[in-house]
Amino acid sequence: MKIKFLGAIGTVTGSKYEVEHDGLNVLIDCGLYQGAREYREMNRTPLENVYKYNCVILTHAHVDHSGYLPCLSRYGFRNPIYSTHATYALCKILLIDAAKLQEEDAKFADKTRHSKHFPAEPLYTEDDAIEVLTHFRPHNYSEWIKLSDNFSFRFIRNGHILGSACVQIQYIEKNKEKKILTFTGDLGGGRSQVIKSPDYIEKTDYLVSESTYGDRRLKELTEDDLATLIEKVFNRQGTLIIPAFSVGRTQEILFILKKLQEQKKISTQIPIYLDSPMALKASVVYTQFPQELKLTSLEPMPEKFFHPINFRICEKTDESMLLCMSDQPKIVISASGMLQGGRVMHHLKTKLPHSKNAVLFTGYQGKGTKGLLLKGGLPKIRIHHQEIDVEAEIVTLDSLSAHADSDELISWYKKITTPIKKIFLTHGETQALEALKYRITHELNYPCDIPELNSEYDLL
Repeated sequence: MKIKFLGAIGTVTGSKYEVEHDGLNVLIDCGLYQGAREYREMNRTPLENVYKYNCVILTHAHVDHSGYLPCLSRYGFRNPIYSTHATYALCKILLIDAAKLQEEDAKFADKTRHSKHFPAEPLYTEDDAIEVLTHFRPHNYSEWIKLSDNFSFRFIRNGHILGSACVQIQYIEKNKEKKILTFTGDLGGGRSQVIKSPDYIEKTDYLVSESTYGDRRLKELTEDDLATLIEKVFNRQGTLIIPAFSVGRTQEILFILKKLQEQKKISTQIPIYLDSPMALKASVVYTQFPQELKLTSLEPMPEKFFHPINFRICEKTDESMLLCMSDQPKIVISASGMLQGGRVMHHLKTKLPHSKNAVLFTGYQGKGTKGLLLKGGLPKIRIHHQEIDVEAEIVTLDSLSAHADSDELISWYKKITTPIKKIFLTHGETQALEALKYRITHELNYPCDIPELNSEYDLL
């Protein structure tokens, strides 16, 4: 068994791992790089010889794990893509949307002539996304899928977003010994009020683990703090902007806002706007998989389950533009979560210069993102080629993150009853990687490596 680390090395995006065993070549995840330009430019480097991959196995639908799939289609890949059922349902939304953004960005680059190339070439098109979706083969959790006599895999619930999973590979070496290689994917910490908590695994010989929050402990969510912030902004006639990923964070936030209304901790007079058509579609998908949620039985859920009182939706671009210009006190939830473009940038442009407004970050902000710059106290920020003063209040609630923190990762590792031969840490920035490695080697006494990009390991 060989494993090659093709992405998510020293950063939290671009997840790609190549596994080779017994004549099979398998790609685990196929994500886009996001964040700093140096990483985004890596998306333009094509994978070598995509024809060699017998299949792709997908841990979940977020585009930093799935968003490179249409590139595979563009390069001629036509083999199966395995995922859970909910991941497939979400990818039908996310991959089409990602393709449209690629095409729109190319058109904008041609208009402004800020690209190195003219005409600008999108990374992939909507046709590429539609094509790659025809190759999905969804499966249930815990179901073993056999690729050869010596190679099988299954999905284990990992509590990050709807449909997300660890991938466990069981393989047989030449000496007929069975071994297990596990990829955590993005591991949830069990703090979600919407998604079921991650399942534990009992056995694995090797583990490839994320490390996003490997250097910190996240505080438990104090809903009263959120309620206090909302009422404070509303009382000063301001707008609270919540940048949120369309899948996962948006549904969590809407559920908590609805709960705060029911508990009379926030006024139902506060308009709550969702300015993200993709998030609206994703919320509907969540209601189609009640068995995945903590919230309900297996009974059918209404499509408007995630709609709090006084909930309003902006689907069209002109509706979004009018909302940006409105000075009405309100809450606006919009993408993208790390401020890598999207409608939220227009809201920030109009609301950041005024101290009555506030911006609430609820998830990880990667290196090189505008979200990280704002969290760091930047007095001015460049949006759409304009310098914008930052006078609005900037607030962070990391407890709403969908990732396990350092303690939760260690606790999850400890549930594995068999000795782990080696843990590989990826999907984290340098400080998080080093901190988590220290804890693994000193508290658990397991061998631990931080692979370099394109490094290859033979697990014999």
